[in-house]
Amino acid sequence: MDESMDRSDTAQLKIFIRDVDNEFNITEELAYLQSLKGKTTEQIIYNEFSEGLKNLKAPTSKLCNITTDGAPNMDVLCKAAIDITHVLNVVSKLINTIRSRGLVHRQFQEFMIEVDADYSDLLYHTKVRWLSCGYAFERVWNLKEEIQDFLKNKTDKWSDFQIFEDKDWRTDFAFFTDLLEHYNKLNKKLQRKNQFIDETWGCLKSFKTQLFLFYNCIAKND
Repeated sequence: MDESMDRSDTAQLKIFIRDVDNEFNITEELAYLQSLKGKTTEQIIYNEFSEGLKNLKAPTSKLCNITTDGAPNMDVLCKAAIDITHVLNVVSKLINTIRSRGLVHRQFQEFMIEVDADYSDLLYHTKVRWLSCGYAFERVWNLKEEIQDFLKNKTDKWSDFQIFEDKDWRTDFAFFTDLLEHYNKLNKKLQRKNQFIDETWGCLKSFKTQLFLFYNCIAKND
């Protein structure tokens, strides 16, 4: 079961059915899709999930296991390991400053084309999927010089984001951008189709080893 936002900021509840037959052949299909209007509380999601099972004529007694997208759990895991608040707040404010104002947003897109930047826009970070901030971080990092030029020369908002020139803050920003990229790679591996538990466990063990290598490199200042 997965709940995430589409491009129109509408929550979509998806139910996938996974079956393993006697010969260990795996079948996985999207069985149910429902738009969630308004709030997406636990009770609302549960009710829609139950309704989906009724439409599929799939009694809960036939279910061996229920797996969610794990966003809240991953949120806790990431926040327990690292505190990116001082970077996330600035990046989120920057993205909202540019994208939530129609005129400023259009001027920004035109400026990116004018300076021949690698990208023409910024990405939103949705709280429903906490790891999406990794993609948002990466885009801002890749456009950091162009963003500074735009804020300085095309808007009156540069005073709100002068921390971009702070060396320590930019070091943290670079570190978290790189680390979240590795988290996202792990997330994609865990969502591959037709995997058995030993394969997902192998991905987690490999990632843990990778983190130890990163830690040792940082400790040695490599």
